[in-house]
This record gives sequence, structure tokens and C-alpha cells, in this order.
Amino acid sequence: MDCKMAVRLITPFIQDELPDEDTEEFLNHIQHCERCRDELEMNYIIIEGIRLLDSGSDSFDVKGAMDRAIRSSLRKLRLMRLMKIARYSVNTLIMLCLIVSFLLELRICFS
Repeated sequence: MDCKMAVRLITPFIQDELPDEDTEEFLNHIQHCERCRDELEMNYIIIEGIRLLDSGSDSFDVKGAMDRAIRSSLRKLRLMRLMKIARYSVNTLIMLCLIVSFLLELRICFS
């Protein structure tokens, strides 16, 4: 992902509207590109700062909120990856069970 695309994805990321595939690419880029991370931080401060002011919250740790949002997104992506692996594993086991059952049925029929 290039910087131009990353900057375009900042607002959807902040508003939690970014698909998982794009989120993963975006976060990988943000972790390695200081300029885009600064752009994310500036936009996060503006968007979340306004939201916090409108809500009347006493807490104004926007940088900490941004870091928590990034960690949360990374956790969600890891969980999605684990769920995908688990789903593939279960599907594979089911197929193996079906094949073994079929072979056992054939053995019974031809015995």
C-alpha cells in the first residue's frame, strides 16, 4: 500500500468502517511509515477530539485512544485469522471423516 492510499483510508479506519482486508494492509503501512502515522494521529485527534468534546467526557487522551484502537484492530485481525484457520481445520476433518466412512461402507459392502 502506498501513502496516498493509506491517507485515503484514515477516516474510514477511525470511523471503524474499513473492511478487514484493507485494515490489515493499512495497519501494516502505518506501522512502517512515520509520515502516515503522523497523519493518522492528526486526523484521529481532530475526529475523536470533537466527538469527546460533544460527549462532554472529562478524558481527553486522544493519543492513547488511537493506540488502543490500533491494538484492538490488530487483535480483531488475529482473531479473524485464527477463526479462518479453525474453520479450514474443521472442514478438513469433516472431509476426512466422510472419506473414511465411505471407505468403511465400501469394505462392508464388498466383504
